[in-house]
Amino acid sequence: MKLKLNKNIDTAGRLIRSALAILLLIYAYWQSSWIALFFALFVFFEAFMSWCIVYQILGKNSCPIKKKK
Repeated sequence: MKLKLNKNIDTAGRLIRSALAILLLIYAYWQSSWIALFFALFVFFEAFMSWCIVYQILGKNSCPIKKKK
């Protein structure tokens, strides 16, 4: 089974996820939590790649649709 990473997060979603990842990273450092660090890195990955596994499973896409001419 090959996993295809199609973009499914819009710019606003990316910014929110980036802010959440920064907060999680600060929390992970403050509490010395490896679990919070893992989630912070995963959320950074989602924001960077514009891809969310939950959106893919649910079939949701918040990216603007580009019409073919």
